[in-house]
Amino acid sequence: MKIPLTLSIVVTLLTSCNLAKRDVVPQSPLSAAITIPSDAKPLLISAKYQIRATVYVVDDVVMVQRQGADAQRLTGINPALYPDFQKVFFRVQDKNRDGLNEIAVLAGTSFGATELCYDVFHYSLKQGIFERRWEDFYCTSH
Repeated sequence: MKIPLTLSIVVTLLTSCNLAKRDVVPQSPLSAAITIPSDAKPLLISAKYQIRATVYVVDDVVMVQRQGADAQRLTGINPALYPDFQKVFFRVQDKNRDGLNEIAVLAGTSFGATELCYDVFHYSLKQGIFERRWEDFYCTSH
């Protein structure tokens, strides 16, 4: 019972101490053309459904764009984290084993960066967008 309590305390502290992080409504795709930066990361969301996407950072916002679709805002970030943690900023895995990879975005770090904490976004086949699931937030040793 102590682990969920500890995790909720860590999440609360990370969220409250990270003033630079802005939450962005993920439900709104952008119709305006956005230039995808050269350091964008191509991702395979589903081999079965042939869903590919590209995830990237513009200023202090994480964006994702599916092939042939408009860009979508995922979340705001602390821009100070991105340069130092660029290689581990995004993670892709199918933790819930539904056949669709989730995108995990670095949300914060513990003191000394011994743990990295991630917000998780699931792809909705029905809506064609990525949605945050707060219950899937997790931290991992670096």
